[in-house]
Amino acid sequence: MAELSDNHQQLGNDKAAVLRIDNYSGDDLLIENFTIGKSEAWCLYGDNDSGLSSLVELLADETALAGEIAITGRPAVISFAGQQELFEEEIRKDESDYLDRVDPGTPARSFIGDVEAHGRLIDSFAFRHCLEKGYRQLSSGESRKLLIIASLSHHTDLLIIENPYDGLDEASCRELDRILKTLPAQGYAVLVTVNNPGDIPSWCNHLGVMHLGKMVHQGQRSEVLPRIGKDGPTRTAAFKADTLHAVREPDDAELVHLRDGFARYGDTLIFSDLHLRMAEGQHTLITGPNGCGKSTLLQIITGDNQNCYANSLDIFGRKRGSGESIWELKKQMGIVSPDLHRNYYIPGSALQVVLSGYFDSIGIYTHFSSKQKDEALRWLAMIGMSDRAQRSFRSLSFAHQRLCLIARALIKMPRLLVLDEPTQGLDHHNRTALLDFLETVCENRISTLIYASHRRDEFRSFFRQHIDFSKR
Repeated sequence: MAELSDNHQQLGNDKAAVLRIDNYSGDDLLIENFTIGKSEAWCLYGDNDSGLSSLVELLADETALAGEIAITGRPAVISFAGQQELFEEEIRKDESDYLDRVDPGTPARSFIGDVEAHGRLIDSFAFRHCLEKGYRQLSSGESRKLLIIASLSHHTDLLIIENPYDGLDEASCRELDRILKTLPAQGYAVLVTVNNPGDIPSWCNHLGVMHLGKMVHQGQRSEVLPRIGKDGPTRTAAFKADTLHAVREPDDAELVHLRDGFARYGDTLIFSDLHLRMAEGQHTLITGPNGCGKSTLLQIITGDNQNCYANSLDIFGRKRGSGESIWELKKQMGIVSPDLHRNYYIPGSALQVVLSGYFDSIGIYTHFSSKQKDEALRWLAMIGMSDRAQRSFRSLSFAHQRLCLIARALIKMPRLLVLDEPTQGLDHHNRTALLDFLETVCENRISTLIYASHRRDEFRSFFRQHIDFSKR
């Protein structure tokens, strides 16, 4: 295979350290020693409370890289926090209010060092069709692809990627593996972190395990892999189904009816001729490759995409565009999505985020009752975050933010749960607990689910119909 970065100079097989940590002690991290040599491929595994996200955040902080931590060469850290920071920067630069059109923001191609010189790298990620999109217009999976391409185009020596497979379809995961596998031979050092043991890539020959903020195992993959899981989860998994109680009587009403559905982005047709009908209890799974329109379809249903008014669409028996109140409709919905997560960047505590589910708002702008507060605290207890109720939402790890947003969607037990890759960032224990909880929701006919996912381990038997965009 030809080099992916055409202008990258071979760094040889020198095993000199590109990352070294000696006796680092922080608020929730204690690492005695950890070294990555040039051209080595590492994977670090741990659950959501293991300290992995804190370690990634530390390595991304240039001001912290001194004394106990040394990085040589040109590091690149690709993390959920970094993606969010870029998104918010693009929001601040948005000039749509001053233009007679929507400002797309910085085009993807501007992040890449030399588009022409790195054409093969761009094509290997099937990313060429995204080059003219603004960063805000990219999905979370597409933005991760872009940042990996951009990092390699700027000739990094150490590539650090947090949960690289979250948000990517199966084909993109295979292609990413194929690319990352080749990098050590070209002189790059690679470090990926994962929260699910099934995501540990086969091409990493070095493996480390984080537990309670410590590096408890590290070494050759063959030696460390058998120890995975023996330390146990840091906390009890969230979403205990035995705490669930029904809040309303179900019926068999039609919830969603989309006829000949379509969506456009500018002059580009995203999908067309889509028929979807959901009665209560008809839980629906949506799958398909990145960029096929899964999130767009869900946004049309929730009213968060302007194509909703161009379609023939009934929601809860009301024709969209017939004078209905979008807020009255949203009172009957609970929503979790990467888009909501990215847009929830205003100040507020974890408790306020969960409470905002009652009002379908980003933030709290109205009075809430003591009963609502007690229910929000109960949900925080259910997700194992009672001790973080007053913590700033923005200071939480990505996984804990996602748990708060899931609780926000579930707190009112809505008729329709719209879940777009809700388990992004969650470890195996929390992912499984959430899916078990949703199964109980379905069995008790409390809510009807429409659920988009790339992960086959989330395709549960309670789904009654399946829309597969890959077959359209």
